[in-house]
Amino acid sequence: MTTQPDPTPVCLPYAQATPHQLSLALAYTMGALPEHFPTLSFAAWANTLLQLKPDLWLEGDAVSIDYQHLKHLTQRLAASDELPELDPPIYPDRAAYLFKRFANYEDEALEALPDIAANPLAYSSRVFALVTNLALGNSVADELFHATHRGPQRRPGNVDPALARATAHEQVRELRRARGEMGYQ
Repeated sequence: MTTQPDPTPVCLPYAQATPHQLSLALAYTMGALPEHFPTLSFAAWANTLLQLKPDLWLEGDAVSIDYQHLKHLTQRLAASDELPELDPPIYPDRAAYLFKRFANYEDEALEALPDIAANPLAYSSRVFALVTNLALGNSVADELFHATHRGPQRRPGNVDPALARATAHEQVRELRRARGEMGYQ
């Protein structure tokens, strides 16, 4: 009667791994992410794994690391000095479309603030939150809109966004006070 190896994975702390197990872990990570970092040297991979010191998972002769450690390894590899810096950033056309849509939603929310001010209690808390959060804007979305938008840098619309956003915080504060929200009485 032959005994089958136990198929249950065993967690082994990095410090207790043999050199052979460490080399298998390195091979596992390089095999799991080859398309992400094709230009990184073997030394960069080995040094990053050494810095992270993840627990190893042994399953028979196979060695792997868990998803969270693989994710951290990916983040560290992405910061490697060996990788070329992308400047200017590359944004696909679909991303530009999404930034434009978000910018349009912000402008529409700014234009809706006077409607809400006419009767602040007429809108549910969810509608109110949606409109006011959009009206307050998002600096990251605005930055990415300007980085991706081809053509005039001013967005179309009836409201000058820079002027409207300058007063948006005060308008939202007044609307919250009118609705009787806690902390705004």
